[in-house]
Order: sequence, then structure tokens, then C-alpha cells
Amino acid sequence: MQAAIIPNVPSRSRPYAWGCIAITPDPPRVGETATIGFPLMNPGPDDLVVERIAVRVAQFGIGVGWEELPSIGPITLPAAPDHIKTATIQWTPTQGGHRCVRATISVRGQTEALHVGRNLHVIEAAANEDLWPVPFRLGNPEPERAPIVLSFGGTQPGALAAEILVRGRPVAAGQPVWLEAGEEVDAELRLRATHPDGINAIRALEATVHGRLIDGIHVTIHRPAALHTHEDDGVDQHAHHMHVLEPEIAYVR
Repeated sequence: MQAAIIPNVPSRSRPYAWGCIAITPDPPRVGETATIGFPLMNPGPDDLVVERIAVRVAQFGIGVGWEELPSIGPITLPAAPDHIKTATIQWTPTQGGHRCVRATISVRGQTEALHVGRNLHVIEAAANEDLWPVPFRLGNPEPERAPIVLSFGGTQPGALAAEILVRGRPVAAGQPVWLEAGEEVDAELRLRATHPDGINAIRALEATVHGRLIDGIHVTIHRPAALHTHEDDGVDQHAHHMHVLEPEIAYVR
């Protein structure tokens, strides 16, 4: 069954890692109307009303400024665990580049809103590549100069080596990056495969300020293992040939 957002249930998911949020076309194109969809489900036992979904979009990054879109709602969700209702909003980008999407979902009778989101960046890599640069903007959303601290997470830590560049210079995980209030700078997450085998791994890069989470980047890399063959089992010293089993794609979510 399709994954969905349950608006009245607190979630442990990071606000940047909701893969069920969809956009069409993906990635969005300048001057072309795009549709952002939030799949909603109410498993019951009672009907619920989503009073408002406040939607924002931003350039791909962490701690950057957001563009507010018109809100969605109210929406009534009957108690139906096998039914998904998709709330949609249309938006026309005026600038190029990938985007992050965030939404605050307010439900009637709930004291706290649910915060969901995901980015919309997809990188298609050639099968023989083992290095994936992921450029992003890094900003300080605080009203004063503050230290932004970056840290890694994810799965299969031995499969991918990770490096952070800020303003073109390497920054170690845990090392503070001091930015002025509202300042945004160019940054890059570089991921490198550490072996030629297939990869199905996640890397998360999170930024905190004064111990509080600002936002994060969620990278999933799928790489098939390459099949090594040679003409006659190496007798004629022929060079090995690489046959790719399927396309290689690195997703940023």
C-alpha cells in the first residue's frame, strides 16, 4: 500500500525525510506549473478534520529562507484505514534549481501541529562513477551570529566516505561553522564509494545550532554491482570489461 501521512499521530521521522510527499514534474521546471501532493490517511476510529496545511518551498539546502505558498484546507478525512486522500497545491517556480518542501499540518482538536517535508533533488550518475558531489546552501536562520554544527548519520557507514565543503574548504563533522544572522553560503556534501560492490545506503547530513536541529539532507544511493568478465579467463592477459546490470541513481530526499 502507498505510504501516507497520518496527520494526528506524532512522528519520529525527521522533517526532511518524508519520501511520500510528491511533486509533478520532478524536478520542477522554471515557468511550468508543478503540483505538490501530500497523501493523507486516517486509520480511525473517528473522522478527523485537517484545518490547515501551511506549505513552504526553498532552494535545496539547510537553514535557508523559505517561500510561503497558499495554505490547503480544511479537509475532512473519514475513518478509513484503506483509503488515502491526497491534498495538493500548485506552484510555478520562478528560479531554476532543486527545491525542499515543508508543511505544517494542523488538525482540529490537536494541540501540536505535525511537521513534514522532503527535498526534491535527484542525481543520475554514470555506472562507472564512484564520487557524488551534492551542492547545497547552508544558512543561519538565527537572529544573531551563531555556530552551525554539521553531523553525519545513515546506514552502511563503510560503503560511503563523506566529506563536507563550506565556501570551498573542508569542514570536519562537529566543527562549528560561524555564520552571521541570515547569512547563506555555498556548501557541498561529497560522497565517495569505498568499494566496487553494489551499494544501497543512506547518508544523512544534519545541522544544529545551540544543540537544536535546524534541518537536514537525506541522500540514498543505489548502485548495482558490476560484473567483471574477460575473454578467456585471463590466459591472454586481456583487460577486464565492466558490464553494468542496471542504471545507477543517487537520490537526495
